[in-house]
Amino acid sequence: MDKLKIAHIGTGRRGSGTYLPLISKLKHDLELVAVCDQHDEAVKEQGAKYGVPAFTDTAEMLEKVKPDICSIVITPSNNHIPGLLCSEHGVSYCTETPIDTDLGWADKMIESAKQHGTKLEVNENYYRVPSERIKREMILAGVFGKVNVAYNEFRGHGYHGIGLIRSYVGFDNEPVRVFGLRKNFAVQEHVWRKGQPTRDSEDWQQGIIEFADGAVGVFNFSGLSYGSPLRSFNGTKFYAERGMCFREEAVILNDDADGQRKITVTRKTNNIDGYETLAALVANTTPEVIWKNPLQNYPLSDGEITVASELMSIANAVRNDTEPEYGAYNGRKDREIDVGMANSWSNDGAPVTFPLEYEKR
Repeated sequence: MDKLKIAHIGTGRRGSGTYLPLISKLKHDLELVAVCDQHDEAVKEQGAKYGVPAFTDTAEMLEKVKPDICSIVITPSNNHIPGLLCSEHGVSYCTETPIDTDLGWADKMIESAKQHGTKLEVNENYYRVPSERIKREMILAGVFGKVNVAYNEFRGHGYHGIGLIRSYVGFDNEPVRVFGLRKNFAVQEHVWRKGQPTRDSEDWQQGIIEFADGAVGVFNFSGLSYGSPLRSFNGTKFYAERGMCFREEAVILNDDADGQRKITVTRKTNNIDGYETLAALVANTTPEVIWKNPLQNYPLSDGEITVASELMSIANAVRNDTEPEYGAYNGRKDREIDVGMANSWSNDGAPVTFPLEYEKR
């Protein structure tokens, strides 16, 4: 199975501005065969732009076009609607985050995929950023030893930030409990985003997550993120047995444990069609740790690599009959911790234990 037929559901800002252009770039692996959206004018515009049929009904599209895979980029609370239809029609799919806002529907999506033998990928993109990939490769190689405490300072909201924390402490490291706190603070009135009303307050969300091996995740998110000049610094950090990392700066102890040694990461590039694209990131550890860009033969920016790898994850899972890279389990776990954190701050910071109790569907 070489090139896969892909149908795209959702022609809003992110669907038409990010996913559809990337699908068209991945021309050696993917062939766009249809677009679908409930908004008739928008979907017809995208269908005409890419020369493919446009549908307003997902089931009709699946029956007539019979794609190999689908990408779903719609309002997250509705992800289960086209997702369940895809599985029922035997079509594997990837969906923008979160897997669904409702854990009951998320479980229904996972159950349906298993029942119909389809794959389900969740497009968590923050941990897929190349600079995060090399960090994780170093963690997996044991460069830092066990990660004890991981922080996320509004690098991503909710499940995004939680996913980054989990990429440091281990995706198989089960959460035990979470404490959440939510506060509102006054700030100097200022322009938050161009064209938006000014802001003179911020909503601050905090969480402390305890994991099964004793590791701790610290989550912070300000409602002024994603635009405010007051909160332009963001990033992650972690502290481990023999080293630490702050944003992109990492150090470990010297071999004699007397002082520290800085880890530098070298960027290797390829020239593809006149475009300089990332080929690999190489850390000067002993031995070297390397993350190779699996999409280095496409002319993609680092940001495009991040999203393109989501599309290729579901494509490769179908081609090779393997599990997607991130998968429904991780997508659901991120959302479960996110919900638990919100439940805690709604109850004055009372601890919430896992697994959560929730309404079944």
